[in-house]
Amino acid sequence: MNPTIHPALGSLQGAVSLAAVLLMSGCVASSPNECSPDMLGVSRTIELTRESPPVHELLEADEVILTYDDGPHPWRTKEVMTALGKECTRATFFLLGEKASAHPERARALHDAGHAVGSHSMDHALLPEMEVEAAMANVRAGHAATEAAIRQSTPLFRFPYVASTPDLLDAVHAEGLIDVDVTADSKDWSGTTPNASAELVIEALEAHERRGIILLHDPQGNSAARTHAVLEALKENGYRVVALEIPED
Repeated sequence: MNPTIHPALGSLQGAVSLAAVLLMSGCVASSPNECSPDMLGVSRTIELTRESPPVHELLEADEVILTYDDGPHPWRTKEVMTALGKECTRATFFLLGEKASAHPERARALHDAGHAVGSHSMDHALLPEMEVEAAMANVRAGHAATEAAIRQSTPLFRFPYVASTPDLLDAVHAEGLIDVDVTADSKDWSGTTPNASAELVIEALEAHERRGIILLHDPQGNSAARTHAVLEALKENGYRVVALEIPED
């Protein structure tokens, strides 16, 4: 099998099995009155199920989904949440099982603040280099740890490095998980500055019909400043944030 790997490791491929129910817009502030018109906010939400076309097909022009990988971090995740809250907007956080187990209170805080939470394997292994069953054991362990930390079931999953194979995709879907891909990589993992990351995100979105899924990492240095820069760039360029929702049990 030839793995498909995130641009940092090779070409990007993935499938997202989602279905959308359009809901009322909302914001992440303690009161709706705290969300002013000049804040980015949330234009609408998408409630996820396990059947549907890829998520980019559910997005209209000028719509983006904010996502973060590799957390939770004991303090940087909180700083990112604060930056998102200042713009009254929401994101989806894909957690590593080992970190969710180490910092369950931080994982739960994400859920309680209205952000969607998914899993990202147990320890960020490059799953295509493993036998399928060993890779799936890693996926299951990470997913169980994430659900235990947030005390909520979630079907959301992202492959580490956004690296998959057809066999792994089939196995993940057979587990009832929804794999969420990436359209616009901030490349924060490469040491880019916050402003450079924001420019990369806008360039990638422009190349994908002005819509897509943005990748950031909350444990990275300057993660809060990078979040601020990306949100400002989205506002300046006329983008709207769409938030993902997890179906109620």
